[in-house]
Amino acid sequence: MTFLCLSAQAIHVASKSESADVHLNMNLNQLRLDQLQEAIRANLVSFPSQVPVFIKHADGRLQCHVVLLYFVLGWSCDKIAKRYNFTRQHIWQMVSEWRRHAVTLGYLQVIPPPEVLRPLRLTGVARPVWAPVSRVPGEVRVPVPALA
Repeated sequence: MTFLCLSAQAIHVASKSESADVHLNMNLNQLRLDQLQEAIRANLVSFPSQVPVFIKHADGRLQCHVVLLYFVLGWSCDKIAKRYNFTRQHIWQMVSEWRRHAVTLGYLQVIPPPEVLRPLRLTGVARPVWAPVSRVPGEVRVPVPALA
């Protein structure tokens, strides 16, 4: 089992099964694809609910399927290549290029650990405040976030 501890743009990977911990301080573009796959599957890196198409040399539907199979379902490049009758290198290139574009455009981002967000909750920065009472019949009050 592998545990990933993330800071704003750095990732620290520590594996219980390995005798020594592996420490990585790099951005998402510098991670190996398998490490990024692990981080996404552990919900430590965000993944878009609708997969955007970036690469023009691959069919859009194929690109979406390949990226979902690799990152979300954890398939290997070999298994995907056999399913779609491509070479492993072609699938790896497609996933790698997609990752590069997704990180650059902000589709993949590090999710900060709860410890980073805890001080915001304690200060009460984002507590809802009730909007003024409406005088028009049929309207309801809606909570709006408070501004600091």
